[in-house]
Amino acid sequence: MTLHTALAVAALAASIVLLLSHVSRGLAALALVASGLEVLMAFGWLVLHVASPVPLQLALGALIAVPALLIWLRVTAKTAVSAATVLCLVGVLQLSLALMR
Repeated sequence: MTLHTALAVAALAASIVLLLSHVSRGLAALALVASGLEVLMAFGWLVLHVASPVPLQLALGALIAVPALLIWLRVTAKTAVSAATVLCLVGVLQLSLALMR
């Protein structure tokens, strides 16, 4: 398992935890969809070619990092804070890697 796959799976697990913890379901669902797409692409089950000036990795990283940060600012439960922290770190890492390219 590569680092990219491990981070995508960690983001998916964290977004599932956030969705099940009943905090900001809309933001958690948005992060779940983005991390789900990341996992499908990491395993090679989905190939997306988007003709856009914005790279797909940048868009998905933002769709993971921004909701995670907003959820992190709102929650107080330990599991939700931990899951939002993992999700935010994965999203920020993806954003920074996409901006370096």
